[in-house]
Amino acid sequence: MIYEQPVVLRWGSPREFLKLFFLKTTDARVSEDWRVQKLKNLIDSDPARGLSCLDEACQALGLGISGRQARRLFKAYTGLGIKEYAKKSRLDAAAQQLRTTDAPVKAIAIDAGYRHVRNFTRCFLKHFHLSPINFRRIWQFKDVAA
Repeated sequence: MIYEQPVVLRWGSPREFLKLFFLKTTDARVSEDWRVQKLKNLIDSDPARGLSCLDEACQALGLGISGRQARRLFKAYTGLGIKEYAKKSRLDAAAQQLRTTDAPVKAIAIDAGYRHVRNFTRCFLKHFHLSPINFRRIWQFKDVAA
């Protein structure tokens, strides 16, 4: 009879060993991802509208969570708060309009949900590092050069 030496696996700590057998946890974010997606779809469908009451929006969408929990969940998935995401969505829609239309900046600012052009310009400049007018000029120049 041939005797073989048993193989002993070393784990870094007892906690790691227990994770293999007993501490099997499921990632809660996987089962709740659809809630974040619904919130994103709501924001992206009309970026200028904004969310005045998140609790009501959660109830209307049938998410089954409070506004506070929706904020936490949204930030965990996207890395952005809901207001930040909505602002980014509004500015992206405005940038698309600046690229594709010749509408005045004031009209685009109002379409994006801004009451004052200076606020729109400040936010646009902070997000894109260009003023809306310079952004449009660069894109028009790219279209002419192409």
